[in-house]
Amino acid sequence: MIYLASTSPRRRRILKEFGIAFKPMAPDYTEENHPHASPGVLVKRHALGKAASCLSRIRQGTIWGVDTIVYCGRKIIGKPNNCRDAFKILGSLQGRWHTVYTGVAVLNVKNHHVQKKNVFFEKTRVRLRPLDHRAMELYFKKINPMDKAGAYAIQFKGANIIAEVKGSLTNAIGLPVERLVDAGKLI
Repeated sequence: MIYLASTSPRRRRILKEFGIAFKPMAPDYTEENHPHASPGVLVKRHALGKAASCLSRIRQGTIWGVDTIVYCGRKIIGKPNNCRDAFKILGSLQGRWHTVYTGVAVLNVKNHHVQKKNVFFEKTRVRLRPLDHRAMELYFKKINPMDKAGAYAIQFKGANIIAEVKGSLTNAIGLPVERLVDAGKLI
């Protein structure tokens, strides 16, 4: 059995679309930002923390912990703190290339103990279209930016704010499912 240590509805939807059976679990983990950590190190640390926080509840199976951030201009960008922050974040990203990092921890568990683990990150380059304040306002009426790293939803087609994507689209949504399936085969 696969256990997804995430409350993200987008991650759940991706797994369902790929026909992967799983049981969702809410991780009991508080993310701490480390300003000097590289984006790859940070997302791997958070993904492993989320997966490990579910370990005591799993007797046997595989836990997938996941964490996603946006990185732009040497700055790590997570989820907005409030509506004003969402406008600031999206405004800083519009018209620019940035990188979406997703860390994944795959833990193979037997008798509540990790037998094998695989921790990695994937990155995808994304460029948003130039947006004025009114366009951002309309966009935020269509999506909730508060639970999304970078304050946008790449999978939402209704606003057409994405100019270009280089790399895995599922990674940019928050779950590099193709690589995750391969990683699961390794353990």
